[in-house]
Amino acid sequence: MKLKHNYILIYYFLLYLSLLAGFFFNEDFAGGFRYDFNIHKNLIKDLFDESLIYGLVNYDKNYVPHSPLFIIYLSISKKIFYSEELFRLFNLHTFLLIPLFVGLSLKAKFNFERNDIRYLLPSIFLLSPYFRAGSIWTDDNVFALIFFSISIFNFINYENKKSDFKYVIYFIIFFSLACYFRPIYSIFSIYFSIIFFRDFGLNKKLLFYILLNLLLAYPAFYYVFILGVNKWATEYLFRENIITQISLVSSVIFFYLIPFIIIDIKNKFKEILNYKNLIGCIIFSILLFLFFDYQLGYSGGFFFKLSNLILSNNYLFFVISPISLLVIYNLFFKNILNYRNLDFLLVVILFLLEIDGVIYHETYDPLIYILVLLLIKNEFIKKFIINFNLKRFSVIFSFLIFFYFSSVIKTFIF
Repeated sequence: MKLKHNYILIYYFLLYLSLLAGFFFNEDFAGGFRYDFNIHKNLIKDLFDESLIYGLVNYDKNYVPHSPLFIIYLSISKKIFYSEELFRLFNLHTFLLIPLFVGLSLKAKFNFERNDIRYLLPSIFLLSPYFRAGSIWTDDNVFALIFFSISIFNFINYENKKSDFKYVIYFIIFFSLACYFRPIYSIFSIYFSIIFFRDFGLNKKLLFYILLNLLLAYPAFYYVFILGVNKWATEYLFRENIITQISLVSSVIFFYLIPFIIIDIKNKFKEILNYKNLIGCIIFSILLFLFFDYQLGYSGGFFFKLSNLILSNNYLFFVISPISLLVIYNLFFKNILNYRNLDFLLVVILFLLEIDGVIYHETYDPLIYILVLLLIKNEFIKKFIINFNLKRFSVIFSFLIFFYFSSVIKTFIF
């Protein structure tokens, strides 16, 4: 389906103006981004104003789980720009590279024609309260996604032209940068390495791939393991039990899958509603009643907070979480033996991203949109993108507007 080119331009221009308005009014409806920005400023003052070497060597002093490279970037930028507002405005426009490269990747993957309505899909980012607040307040999560989205663009070009090895080199470089700014993203290297190993076999390309990755990873290895500056990365790991972790993360993943599956959800539920799955849900619900323990009210995800807001307990969450896990299993794990489809591995990685035990939406938003649109190969998801039309656009737009204004209400009322 096609839209007039001017309509697409006007739509994006209005979203851009709304982002500028958000910058002017210091928007942070996602919550916590302005707070993190001030923490980063204090880190610069306490550590890196002294000297770069002093800041790196003493980085464990503050126990802040943010990449030191990102703080160095902020420190250098502070000296370049005359004002904090100018620096933030510059970064806001830099973050627009994410929807740009996601759009270019979609075009390369699905062969968009001119004025294709699917050019509206990257607008997801401009409507996300987490992308908006992260862009306005120069968040490290969103900053890392600039390089991650560029790496995915090169990965897709590699998949389209497997004979052109330059895209592999570009991918490695930009993916490495993403990992330096957001170290937990290094877990995704498992997914990509399996694909490259499978494609290359035992040859010079594989050897070059391994050596270049080792070379780029060495500074981080030296810093964390040899110099031993690692408390900032390890201090907060494994603080929740596995039942709590799985239930919360699955509910967050399910939340972001809703607009992509809701149109055909009736047929999907007919497929998954059987006595085996029902028994599985009951067993997991019992495990939740016995072992679920999460006291961090400022996090936990949409459904966890909704349950406590409406019922002042976790009972609604205990119903939604098993359903979330069931949907995720049927979408991504049923074909686990299909070695060409590694969707299940991407989902496992999503579960591992919050191994510190504190479940934030910002960890998955807008990352999960990049994965769903560009890497997930599930036919149910691909059908949504291939058959994207005004009806599907209205569904995803309504979902995003609902979530955005829910964030606004949360900010002003709670």
